[in-house]
This record gives sequence, C-alpha cells and structure tokens, in this order.
Amino acid sequence: MIERVIVRTGTYHDSAFLMRVARELARRPGIGEATVLMGTPMNRELLAGAGFAAAALAPATPMDMIVALRATAEALATAEAELDVLLEGESAPPAAGAAPRDRSLPEALAAHPQVTLVSVAVPGPYAAFTAQRALDAGRHIFLFSNNVPLAEELALKRRAVGEGLLVMGPDCGTAIIAGVGLGFANRVPRGPVGLVGASGTGIQEVSCQLAHLGCGVSQAIGTGSRDLTADVNGLMTELGARVLADDPATTVIALIAKHPAEAVARRMHEVLRGLGKPVVVRYLGKPAPPSEGPVRYAVDLDDAARQAAALARGAAPPAPGAAPGIAMRAAAILGGRARLGGRLCGLFGGGSLAAEAALILAGRGVRTTEPDRPLATRGPLEGEGHLIVDTGEDFYTVGKPHPMVDQTVRCALLTKTAADPAVDLVLLDLVLGDGSHQNPAPELAAALAAGRAARGAAPLVVLASVTGTDADPQNAARQCALLAEAGVEVTRSATEAAHLAAALLAGAKGGAQ
Repeated sequence: MIERVIVRTGTYHDSAFLMRVARELARRPGIGEATVLMGTPMNRELLAGAGFAAAALAPATPMDMIVALRATAEALATAEAELDVLLEGESAPPAAGAAPRDRSLPEALAAHPQVTLVSVAVPGPYAAFTAQRALDAGRHIFLFSNNVPLAEELALKRRAVGEGLLVMGPDCGTAIIAGVGLGFANRVPRGPVGLVGASGTGIQEVSCQLAHLGCGVSQAIGTGSRDLTADVNGLMTELGARVLADDPATTVIALIAKHPAEAVARRMHEVLRGLGKPVVVRYLGKPAPPSEGPVRYAVDLDDAARQAAALARGAAPPAPGAAPGIAMRAAAILGGRARLGGRLCGLFGGGSLAAEAALILAGRGVRTTEPDRPLATRGPLEGEGHLIVDTGEDFYTVGKPHPMVDQTVRCALLTKTAADPAVDLVLLDLVLGDGSHQNPAPELAAALAAGRAARGAAPLVVLASVTGTDADPQNAARQCALLAEAGVEVTRSATEAAHLAAALLAGAKGGAQ
C-alpha cells in the first residue's frame, strides 16, 4: 500500500458528510484505508500519529479538507477523480429553477425567517461563534459539533438559559423536535412522553421501546455529553426538563443520561420534584437510587420505557425485572448444558448500551472488563475473562466514522472474535435510524460467517439487540430477519439481550462467573 495526502483548500464540509465520503472511498477497489477530516491542528496531529507525512499535512487549515489514503498505485491514480465524483453533488450549482443555496447563517435566517432552530456542525474552534450568532437571532440550537472548549460551552448555555433558548450540545448526537429527528434519531410516533438527557443511544433506545409499547414521544431534547458534569451543573438538562414541563403535549418526562456528578444529581432531583409532572430517571451504568414522590428511578432502559408508558396511560408502573421468558429461552439455547463456560465478548456501537450491559451482567455475578486500548482486528481475543467493547470509543474512531455509520472495524473484530474457540458468546447491538448505516445486518452476517468458518465445529452463541422501528429507513423487522437467518438470537431490546447473556453465562441459578 502507498500513502497519499490530498488537501482541498477552502473546502469545508460537516462531519457527517466527511464520514460518508470516507466510507464511499474505502469501498473503492484497491483502497485499504480512507480518512477524511478537516485540517484542524488536532486532526493533523492525529493523522501524523497514524503515520501520514507531517509535511504533507502542514499546509492544511481548519477550513481545508484532508483526504488521507493508503491504497495500491492503481487506486491512487484514480483517487482524485473518485473524490471529485463524491463531492460533485455537494458542490454543483443548483438545478434550473431551484432556490440558491444559503452560504452563511445570516443569509439562511433571512431567507427562512420562520425557522426557530439552527443546527450547527462546524469545526469545534468555530462552533461557539456560530452558535452565538444563532442566539443573537433568538434561535434554539442543535450543536452537533464536538471539541468545543468547556469555557465556551458554559458561556453559550448561561446566555441561552437567561434567554429561554435551548443549546442542545456541544457533542449532541440525538434530538427529536416537533417530530423531526436531528443527528442520529429513530422514526417514532408522536405521543405524551418527553425525553431529555445526555445519552444519544440511550434516548434512541427508550424512544424505540416506547414505540414498541404503543406510546409516543412529544420531544427528545439532547443536552451534550458534559451537561451533567460538575462544571456545567446540568444547565441545559434543567432547562430542557422545564420546557417539557411547560409543554401541554407532554404528560410524562423521562431523563436519560450518563451518571451525573453527585452534587448535580442531588440538585437535579430537587428540580425534577418541583416540575408538577411525573418524571422517570435512568442514570446509565449505575444502580438506581430509591424513588421519591413524583421522581421514579428506573433500574435499566427497558424499565424506564415501561414506567413512562404506564404513567402516560395513568396506570401504576410495573415492577422492574427481566422480561418474562428469559430463563426458558436461555434453557433452549443451552440445550441441556448448565451454562456457557467460555468467554463473552460484547461488541457495541452504542457506549450507553455497553455500560448498561456491563451493569446487568454484574448484577448476575458475571464480571466484565472494558479494554482501555483498541483490540487488534486479527488473532485470538486479547486478555482473559469476559469483555465489553465500545467500538465507538475515540481510539477506534480517530479519523474514522462512528460504527453506527461505518462497521468496518466492528465487523473485523466480530470475525476475529467468532473465530476464537475460547469465546462461547458474542453480544451485539444494532442501532438503526436516520444517520445510521442504511443496511447494517448483511455486513454483520458476512463477518460472522467468516468467523464461524475459521472456527470450525465449536458451537458459538450470538445475541443481538436491534434499536429501531419498522418506520426507520433500515426497517427494524427486516434487519431482525436478516440477523436471524445468519444464526443470531435477536432480542427486543438491549436490556433483554444483556439479561439473556447473563442467564447463559451464570446459569439459571445465577451463580458467579
């Protein structure tokens, strides 16, 4: 393979578009690796650390696009032409009769004065400036950009709170506003449950479980990953909850987030108590504290959805616990064995779902660890014991699309893991929706088949949850069917998959592993 760095000066695109270009280039014959990033100092440093020539990267500015390739000589000879084809649709002039594209935020706001929300997906160093201009215009903000300095996030949110405006982010991956999904979101029905929180996949999972329960979502307000830290103190979580409390279409509020700083959790509890509406809270990856008054703490994401749906119907929330039939299904899979004796490897695309799985497994005495460095994509599975792997961790996604968009790394790890005879159980999640991979199941099935072929006759159990609805572009029922055809045990939720994995590993009596 030969390396080449292509710098397109004055060519800015948001991260979602760059991911698509990288994915399409990587599919071309002869291209072994394709990384497409804006030329920020951090991105140039990351590419240099990955072995690309620093001298070739040095001229790029944050408003220049860098395409870093490892490919055969034949593929490199046509790479720039392939890039032109991929960029042509984005840069082509409007079709005859079509409205011209807005080239700046002021132009867009002037052309569309009825718009009340601005989506910002520019490089982190410029995101706060753009967001401040949106606040100047009195608009709410969906701030997809990451790498925004903490001081700038605080300034944005303090100003927004004072003006009654939402700043969803930075690093906000999911929201549903007035029925429209932003970032990564699923197509779920409108309904009485309002969601707020700092967990994209957690919000997606709960919104889909609500849909499966026949309940809908009024709004889903993302807050950004740092909102419940001690530094930010839940500024946007509080405002989002108060917005939902004032919304006549919302009768129940659900807060879904990574576990906050303890002082922030105590403050948020008092805020939620005073909203005047029932609230269900799930802080991910941690045991649930006792419920109190109108604030109910769920033990897992399924429990959060069930409680919220019941409250929306005016019914008593059900008791928490694994879905019925788990023990019987585990017994059928085990086929007479007391339990699986080999290793578990969970390969997750959603970090929140990975943390929840680890907690559920631990509750049944199945101890897991999460590697603090990337696993190799070939060879036997590293280390000892059971592993929960978040393939969306930064060290897997440096210069690469998230696994919800591009499954290359996760599929390689799936083949490697399935081929290892020491592994008896593989646990997967599959998160669908707008923004995600358009047809992920066949790729996972092919990776699994390759691993099983290398494994030989040793049995292997593969469990997968599917987060999505049949209205999603990928069609959840179709994805489930494709996985089942590949010999995968498909569950209705990520929580159910983790409980089933625990039953298989710990045995019916729940002994320690």
